[in-house]
Amino acid sequence: MSASKSPPKTCVLPDGAVLAYDVLGARHFEAEQGALPLVLVCGMASTREDWVRLSTTWAQTRPVLVYDHRAIGDSKSPPDVTDDEFTMETLARDLVFLISHLGWQEVAILGYSMGGVVVQQLLVLPYLPTNPTPLPFRITHVILASTRSEVLRDPEYGLKHLPEPPTAAPTPPDPGERYAYIRRTILSTVDETWVKAHGQYLEFMIQRVMSGTPRSLHTISRQRKALQLFDFGDLLGKLPEELPVLVLHGEADEIIPFECSKEILRRIPGARFVEVGPEPGKLPTLTFGHNFTLYFPALVWEHLIREFLKVGKET
Repeated sequence: MSASKSPPKTCVLPDGAVLAYDVLGARHFEAEQGALPLVLVCGMASTREDWVRLSTTWAQTRPVLVYDHRAIGDSKSPPDVTDDEFTMETLARDLVFLISHLGWQEVAILGYSMGGVVVQQLLVLPYLPTNPTPLPFRITHVILASTRSEVLRDPEYGLKHLPEPPTAAPTPPDPGERYAYIRRTILSTVDETWVKAHGQYLEFMIQRVMSGTPRSLHTISRQRKALQLFDFGDLLGKLPEELPVLVLHGEADEIIPFECSKEILRRIPGARFVEVGPEPGKLPTLTFGHNFTLYFPALVWEHLIREFLKVGKET
């Protein structure tokens, strides 16, 4: 099951790579002049299909862009290239090109896990010492979810259950082994409380991944290596303080430690942490795992987005 029943749209990048994407809720562009699109940037080993629980909810009230990073899902690598550059900057520039391709002048953007690193890399493109690139659109709001601003070096964290790609001629993975590592990976993104409450959905989630769009082990390995090489230095401190940045992170995250959220708050001038409480725009609790999209009623997340996108509108 994908976020869209029709084939995805595609965007050919300058190096020949192809990004697959869907714009959900596009009707809002016609119904509301100046409708603000929400761009969702997925994490390592993820595809646009993994947003389905919340993307469909958010698209009821605004346009939502979901896409596959290069060389995973329905997206493609550059043709006839075996060792193209693959860094967080590569993925950030891919997204800049895609948003420009769509002709959008303003966007709000949410980056999850590796996607949060991509978003931060995109934000600092204008400040790079080498090949600085002004953004051809305005980012109005940023949400950084279950992510970090520094390389994660603690071996206790990270996605540990993904197999390495075969070094010899690739062969289809054994279905039993593939099932097992998909199951372990999904379980690592939630906590025991979620498993006890919603474990009946686990099999459905496993089968959705197994029958969904391809998730190349080679690409996942390259994503993992790229996540060990990024370095924002002092560039995040150059972001304008008036840019609203919301940080959310679960205390039960077993992939990226909760403490990483504090480092983001320290580095980004306008960043604030999500509030806890019963009011719209707040979370019921911080007791949730890495994959925040699987927690709380969808309406909680709709209210959070709606309230956060109001920030700065009065100025």
